Amino acid sequence: MTSGIFSKGKMGIDANRPIDIGTGAIAPQYANPSIIAETGAAFVRLNFVLGPWRSPADTTLHAGRTWFQTYDTIVDGLLAKGLGVYALVGAEATSRPDPGNRFRQPTPSSDAEDWLREYVINFAAIAAHFAGRIHIYESFNEPNDWHGGQNSWVHPYWFARMLRDIYQKVKIDDQRDVILVSGPLLTHDLPGGGDDGTAYLDQTYRLGRQSHGWEAFQAAHGTYPLDDIGYHLYVGLQPTATPADIEAVITRYLNAIWAIITRYEGTLTEKGLHVSEYGWTSDNGEAKQASNLQTAFRLLRDHPRVKTAAWFCLQDFPGQNYGLYRAGAFITSNRKQAYNAFKTLCAESAPAPLVGYDFAGRRYPAIIAAYERSGGEKVLGVPTDNGGGVYVHRWGAGMVQDFINARGQKSIIMLKDGAGQAYVVRGVIHNRYIYTYGGALGPLGYPVEDQSEDEWGLPRCRFEHGVIGCRTYTEIYEE
Repeated sequence: MTSGIFSKGKMGIDANRPIDIGTGAIAPQYANPSIIAETGAAFVRLNFVLGPWRSPADTTLHAGRTWFQTYDTIVDGLLAKGLGVYALVGAEATSRPDPGNRFRQPTPSSDAEDWLREYVINFAAIAAHFAGRIHIYESFNEPNDWHGGQNSWVHPYWFARMLRDIYQKVKIDDQRDVILVSGPLLTHDLPGGGDDGTAYLDQTYRLGRQSHGWEAFQAAHGTYPLDDIGYHLYVGLQPTATPADIEAVITRYLNAIWAIITRYEGTLTEKGLHVSEYGWTSDNGEAKQASNLQTAFRLLRDHPRVKTAAWFCLQDFPGQNYGLYRAGAFITSNRKQAYNAFKTLCAESAPAPLVGYDFAGRRYPAIIAAYERSGGEKVLGVPTDNGGGVYVHRWGAGMVQDFINARGQKSIIMLKDGAGQAYVVRGVIHNRYIYTYGGALGPLGYPVEDQSEDEWGLPRCRFEHGVIGCRTYTEIYEE
């Protein structure tokens, strides 16, 4: 199943720090992005580290380039190799990459406000500069990590504030058409008590509503200030963990965090999870690492609530042996068994062109025509499995195909038996039609027109036996 965000699929890689933080020199794997592309990854999780520069706008030359010139080189090189870019704009995108203890307590602080102000300004500058090239951004990395202290590095009070300020600036004020993923939560099942991130996320929603106007924000903009939720899975790390153990703990954690999301977002939410780090070291053997990778890769690839997943990481670094490569040169002899496992799975998982075709290869021109007139991939996205498979398939008295776009919005193109034209249903109308009324098997029957907008710009669609529309962006009506 593809997420629709990246054309080559939903499985990517964190390719380590992109620059030398002292000199600003581009790391070898980014200077030669073929190294990353050869893994077969669909995208790269790129950490926008400031390094020796004072801000993204700093025009000082380091290693012969300004900061923006350095990252232009990196991003354009990745895109030229067909790799998508999943941007991490975290603490290292500021002039004070370690916020220290500023955010550990849920109390107002001028020092915390000052750091947060710089962070939001830099975040917005990066999103503006890479408009049209990068479509998805993740914020503060692992805010619930204790980071050497006795409690979370960023208290949920401050995390909720960060999310609101970033969303307000980037998507509301600057009107950037991007996906904003909440800073990824660290999870683990280490001895002494695991952490699935649920308590932290619950407090973030709760304190966002109590202290930072999240309810008013949702009323004004139709969403809480996050498009999706970031998540890190470091579970099943015990040397004796079997594939079944790993599948069980990942499934349990995903279900637990999803329960929190739907508690606040509702069961029909189109928001989802981005597992921007998962991985195992080779400390228990390279064969064990490769086996664990295969287990988790397949589970995350096929999980309907996971929109993207990135293996951590491309290469070992001091004290951490998570890489597909051992430390040293990027040469064949330094590749671990996990490298070949990852590459093989990426090749198996790359989506094929599927629009308008059923599993047997039969072509449905009316579905293709509906897709094209409705904006194609830019608007509807790519085929997805919403229960009947990614291909055109039978549903009730006709043939249908499901789609999901880069914003996570689902749609369906439906062609009734004997009809000459197929029609599109999407967004909130799609969700009510499918999940409340049972879609093609329910009382409304097939659509008789493409979904459109009424005189107030609100979505509306007419079916064989009724109409679904909106009185407001959040209030549905039926006729």
